Amino acid sequence: MNWISNARIVAIFSVVCLHIAAYAVLNAELGTANWWSGNLYDAATRWCVPVFVMVSGALLLEPRPQEGMKLFYRKRAARVLLPLLFWTAFYLGWTAFKQHWWTPEADPYPYLERLLQGRPYFHLWFMYMIVFLYLFTPFLRRMVQSTNLRQLAALTGASFVLSALSTLSNPDLNTHSAPFFTWFLSYLPYFLLGYVLRKVPVNVPRWLTIAVLLTSIAATAWGFYALALTHDRQTGAYFYDYLSITVIPMSIALILLLRDWNQPLINSRISTHLAELTLGVYLIHPWLIDLMYRYLFTALDFNALWSIPLLATAIYGASLLLTAGFKATPGLRATV
Repeated sequence: MNWISNARIVAIFSVVCLHIAAYAVLNAELGTANWWSGNLYDAATRWCVPVFVMVSGALLLEPRPQEGMKLFYRKRAARVLLPLLFWTAFYLGWTAFKQHWWTPEADPYPYLERLLQGRPYFHLWFMYMIVFLYLFTPFLRRMVQSTNLRQLAALTGASFVLSALSTLSNPDLNTHSAPFFTWFLSYLPYFLLGYVLRKVPVNVPRWLTIAVLLTSIAATAWGFYALALTHDRQTGAYFYDYLSITVIPMSIALILLLRDWNQPLINSRISTHLAELTLGVYLIHPWLIDLMYRYLFTALDFNALWSIPLLATAIYGASLLLTAGFKATPGLRATV
């Protein structure tokens, strides 16, 4: 399925772009041109994590009688647990290095606290969440197998409503304020929807899907600004939440566009290869961003309108090269 590879490629590039745009959102003066550039890029890429979860659901929830629970766990442990352990240790060490050499005057980093919170580094929360999502996947497969698609679609829709209401009722908090071993529950609607969209040919006019996508991006950017202006940026970040009332339709519209345009981005071989490097790019790119900000420049050293996508492209390319190098090295291949 070409759309699965395409989804992984565009989603990981969007993750990199989001993390670079976030620097402008957090550090530029609210309402300036550079801030708005960062806000628009950040808002326009908020579908990236939901798309990853939907792709996982599309691939993993398909009942496979030949793959028992023991085999499933063995395969996912090799794919996820070793990278999680390796990069958790790496980023804790990297944080210690930065604190000792770069900012020795900073407050001590709460290593154990962040580890117990499932956030040893800002991006690793996703790995901690996905481990528990995979843990329950065999049981979800059984549910999917005994449920018809209409019932499953209704359950998915109801789950989205409940998750959105839960997020909306606590606008000052994000979905990661709960204990990390419960995060996967918030992402179950996306996980189930990925499977539903793979099985059900939902025929939505493309113009309508594009209109929903663009409208929800604009609403996310404006909503963040309005709340940040009247309250603060932390409150405004509600609209950046992956289960906000604007990011949910944005993510669904984007995955529908990708699914319905089932052509390889370049060609099937290259797209498949790029998609296979996705995990490594996700794990490596924050380290490269840190190095870039420390020794080269940030998105705010130039006009953020063009510096954000340019720097994102550079970091994405460098992450691809490093991931390919890791995969070519026997002792490191299993970490990416």
